[in-house]
Order: sequence, then structure tokens, then C-alpha cells
Amino acid sequence: MIKWWLGVVCMFFIFIGVVSYIFVQDYASETAMKEISEQLSSNEEEINKLLEDPEIRKYIETGDMPSESLIFTTKKEAVKLISERYTIRELANIREKVSSGLDDEQKEEVYKELQEKFSDEELLALKVVALKEIKKKK
Repeated sequence: MIKWWLGVVCMFFIFIGVVSYIFVQDYASETAMKEISEQLSSNEEEINKLLEDPEIRKYIETGDMPSESLIFTTKKEAVKLISERYTIRELANIREKVSSGLDDEQKEEVYKELQEKFSDEELLALKVVALKEIKKKK
């Protein structure tokens, strides 16, 4: 009987740990996606460069899926990708840096880190999803 209760208690703590990990990972990824959106919204040159592509412009304005030019198109997929590439500690460090304000050199450092973690196609998809999120908020 005691072994059964001990097993139930252990399973409860394991369950709480897994749920907490998933919640923290999702929260950190959502925060990173929000930061990417904010950084992108403050960079008019980058936005204009993305909007030069007629397929991306159409996707952002109408929501029509681009013809296989993006590897993902939803915020959920973007958050999943970010959470796969970054640990919670790395996301927390980036969030801390960004929230305290960055000078140009620090922005370049964060962007280089993004370039190391993601391929060009993934970065493009992240930027497009971020643009779509910015449009939703307006």
C-alpha cells in the first residue's frame, strides 16, 4: 500500500515537472517571438526589403499561403522552432538583453547569434511570421 502511494506521489511530481517545463518553454519561446516582432517593427529597412517580394506581401495582407517559399507560416510553428534551437536559459538571456535596451553593436551580436542558430530560409519564415503578427496588432 505504501509503495502504491509513493508511486502516485512520484508520478504527480513528474507530471508537474513536465507540465512546468512545457509551460516555461512555450512562454520563453513566445517572448522570443514577441522580441523578434518588436525588433523587426523598429527596422523599416528590413520590413521594406521583405515586402518587396510580391508573394510575401500577398501572404501578409491576405493570409493566402505562399507557394512553398516559406518552410512554415504560423506563429505556433515559429515558436516550436525557436524552442527547439534555444534553451530556456539562452532565451532568458536574450530577453534580458533586449528588455534593458541594446545599442547597435549588441543588436548586431544578437542578430549574428540568430544567423548561427537558423538557416536563411528559417530566418525568412520567422521574419514573415513576425510581420504578420505586427499586422495583427495594428
